[in-house]
Amino acid sequence: MTLLCAYSLAIMPPPTIAEEVRGFKQNLREAIGKSYGSANADGHISLDGFDAAEVDYPLILAEYTKLVSPLTPFELTFSGFADFDRANFSAFYIKPTEDSCNAIRERTHAVMKGFDRKFKKQYMQKWADESKNPHMTIGRRLTREWVGLAHSLFTEYEAGFLCQSFAIRKYNQKRRQYEVIDNIDLRGHGSADGQMSIF
Repeated sequence: MTLLCAYSLAIMPPPTIAEEVRGFKQNLREAIGKSYGSANADGHISLDGFDAAEVDYPLILAEYTKLVSPLTPFELTFSGFADFDRANFSAFYIKPTEDSCNAIRERTHAVMKGFDRKFKKQYMQKWADESKNPHMTIGRRLTREWVGLAHSLFTEYEAGFLCQSFAIRKYNQKRRQYEVIDNIDLRGHGSADGQMSIF
């Protein structure tokens, strides 16, 4: 039986924002008094997830590269915090602006629509769209009490960057964390809304 690995397409923030997210997680961990879901995960925005055999990964990377490369870079702006209210466990996260969410959904939809169905069926399993509500998680599997604590700790946040690449991450069984194994540049010219900043 072929051993499958878990992979994920994601947006990774630049080092300055990644460090801030790490600090938020550390502060929440200290306030709660113990670790929690995604406390040790690097900040990211999940776009999709899938399982695949490691031997097939080069083919999958090539397919993603073909679909992601034509996409245009875009301004990704974060504004404030929010949470998902679930029956048993909730999540607390940094919220992208609605314009940023639309830009993410538009590009992710183009990738998903472009994927060859036969290819996906042959090489990928448990493929899931995770881009419907883009967010950068601070904590998962939180009680409502912990979510309330998070809201009292973190009230305002404004940050942004020019998103110029998507990352493919692979789950490391030993570390029990996803790790970036490849970055695919968004090489399109201009942007979907015609307002791409030139740095």
